[in-house]
Amino acid sequence: MLKVTKLTKSYGAVQVIHGIDFTVPEGECYALLGPSGCGKTTTLRCVAGLETASSGRIEISGQVVSDSERGIFVPVHERPIGMVFQSYAIWPHLNVFENVAYPLRVQRPRVAKSEIRERVNSVLNTVGMLKMADRSATQLSGGQQQRVALARALVREPKLLLLDEPLSNLDAQLRITMRNELADMIQRVGVTALFVTHDQAEAFVLADRMAVMNGGFIAQEGSPREIYRIPKDPFIAEFLGSANILRGRVGELAPGGRVALHIHGGPDLTLAYETPVSAGSEVDLVLRPERLLLSAEKPEIDTNVFEGRIRKLSFQGNVTECEIDIEGGLTLRAVSALDDDLVEGMPVWVRAPHATVIPAKQAA
Repeated sequence: MLKVTKLTKSYGAVQVIHGIDFTVPEGECYALLGPSGCGKTTTLRCVAGLETASSGRIEISGQVVSDSERGIFVPVHERPIGMVFQSYAIWPHLNVFENVAYPLRVQRPRVAKSEIRERVNSVLNTVGMLKMADRSATQLSGGQQQRVALARALVREPKLLLLDEPLSNLDAQLRITMRNELADMIQRVGVTALFVTHDQAEAFVLADRMAVMNGGFIAQEGSPREIYRIPKDPFIAEFLGSANILRGRVGELAPGGRVALHIHGGPDLTLAYETPVSAGSEVDLVLRPERLLLSAEKPEIDTNVFEGRIRKLSFQGNVTECEIDIEGGLTLRAVSALDDDLVEGMPVWVRAPHATVIPAKQAA
């Protein structure tokens, strides 16, 4: 459905996208995830035709819409896309029905009035806004505006739906509700979607696959579960949630895909590994705080168990985040539901049953 090949974009001497490639099959929801300034929104705008790529090729549903070498650039209104902007761009002087109908009223060739009414009512019903068709845009909540913006993007029956930070203007609780509703609507409509976000939870809920971007490059691509479980480098591990990153050296490779690790200044561990490592090589160990198990007494299972002391507790409602000092002057972050049993300064045992071992990147 969407194929982006060797896409670059520069503003003067500053290159913000460095020859990226990705493909989005029909019916898939694909996320571009990354921090501010990584190039994700610029990539989306190139796909939409709101920016002209410096080089590379973009195809949508088999149609080449941008190819710098061949001098092809299809303007945005002729691309088979619908777009939801970060600001929603709802016209305040129009009611809900007219906001959604606008793309059909200005479309060429013209669409019959009866077809406009039928298509607008259908898409408003899909997003749960049919009963508010006559309501003024100035009387809509943030969530209702988001639904109207989505309906307006879908009313043209686009081949590709583009979403630019679609939930960032909502408050925290509404954002959780709307991301679940948006995921359901995209699945029910069956449209191919590309969206950009800096919110990992949003990407995890909405995306079938995603690309983590950094500095204008795609750092890693895959399913949300795969990238979270097996990040390729410390940047990805720390960007996708919280992570303890420990540097160590590989000892012996054991049968069953396990390896002995000597953590620099810390404990020795024996863990499974899913990326190729060799004996004696430097590695980074990723320990997710939510996968560290804490107990006041030493566990019966003594593999990957080490003693520490709680430096600081941070109560967060359903869980408590702990900072734990362990041997070698190292500090680990852990998440525990046992907030009533933990106090600052107390000794605690930490067990690490799960971790990710990745080859260490050497300093340039």
